[in-house]
Amino acid sequence: MNPTQPLKTAVDQMAVVHAYRHLYRQGLKAVNYSSPARHVLRNSLRTTFRSSSPEELNPRRIANTLQFLQRAADVAGMEHKILRNLLMMKYWEQPQVRKDHRILRGLGVDQRDPTLTQDATRQFNLTLALLNDSLDICLR
Repeated sequence: MNPTQPLKTAVDQMAVVHAYRHLYRQGLKAVNYSSPARHVLRNSLRTTFRSSSPEELNPRRIANTLQFLQRAADVAGMEHKILRNLLMMKYWEQPQVRKDHRILRGLGVDQRDPTLTQDATRQFNLTLALLNDSLDICLR
């Protein structure tokens, strides 16, 4: 058994904790501490960090994401709109949220159609994946 192994895992664990705290703090600033957005942000970060392994933590992507969130907090520009739309999608995906299903009369679209929701979610996730790859960030 290697005596430096427990020290390495402790350092890795601290890096994960610091990354989580920095992302959460900067995310709260970006959403201006608003009530529904802060809870969606917290839940999203928790599920992401709990489901991924520490080896998947990329410091460069974390730093780029922190810069993205900093720009979203500074100016209500494109970064802020992207973050707002991401959190809005996450909010409506939650199972406890009461969804108002209605027929959009002008379009003739029934929102209760499950294929419509699945197609929209799939397209959103593909767009988000391309955004993550192009900006080298890690939004989920």
